[in-house]
Amino acid sequence: MQRALLAVLAHPDDESYGPGGTLARYAAEGVQVHVAIATDGAAGTAAKGYEAVQAELAPHRSKELERAAAVLGVTLHRLGYRDSGMPGNPANDHPQAFIQADEQTATGQVVRLIREIRPQVVMTHDETGGYFHPDHIMCWKITTAAFLAAGRADQYPDKGPAPFQPQRLYYTAFSNRWLKVIITLMRLRGQDPTRVGRNQDIDFTRLGLPPGKIHAYIDYRKYWDVKARASAEHGSQGGGAGFSRLLPSFFQKLLFGVETFQRAYPPVPDGFREKDFFS
Repeated sequence: MQRALLAVLAHPDDESYGPGGTLARYAAEGVQVHVAIATDGAAGTAAKGYEAVQAELAPHRSKELERAAAVLGVTLHRLGYRDSGMPGNPANDHPQAFIQADEQTATGQVVRLIREIRPQVVMTHDETGGYFHPDHIMCWKITTAAFLAAGRADQYPDKGPAPFQPQRLYYTAFSNRWLKVIITLMRLRGQDPTRVGRNQDIDFTRLGLPPGKIHAYIDYRKYWDVKARASAEHGSQGGGAGFSRLLPSFFQKLLFGVETFQRAYPPVPDGFREKDFFS
């Protein structure tokens, strides 16, 4: 049987900055990897050096996304919504913003993809969206609902071919163990861990899961360079630059060469660990 994976993610760049190593690994191993991006990224802020594209940010990010998907070796799909911002952002009031979308309609789009692609594995953001971005949380809502509905003939009968039930559902997630160390170091340096990021709207103290709730550990060190190249295609969003680039490549791979996930279905007890979505 052909193995297939569907990842439903919020923004152009989430596929590379997030589980890009995992996506690249499975694509290279012969899995049919599909990535559905929900929004156009229009509410973002162009990185330094890309100010000229701010007025046409959505089409620019669309091209970046296409190039990144090609690097990762995945098939790209779009749900076609407008980007939303963090809570309080005026972009959230736009009638075409993802968080303004009818959840049943949006869920139906994912149901259709599941029935067409027939993936054994589905992946999306977790219920916190990683950092409480409303678009990420919306992806979690509609993908979880679609996962549960896609195999039922009485649900969304007009969407796609015959019902199909995937075997596993995963959420992108990371342990708060390292984050606690970072928070302590920030406070020692007089920095505020509750106001982080380009727009100072991310609260590190609310992020991450206890280690026992991280279930899947996907080693992608062999595909480290693929993820880096895909991330670099998103120049208008910084190209994946971060503090880790201050470290030697071999040390980066040692520390960050494993992507982690929470297994939502079938449920597993705290402390469960696996190294392969398809095992």
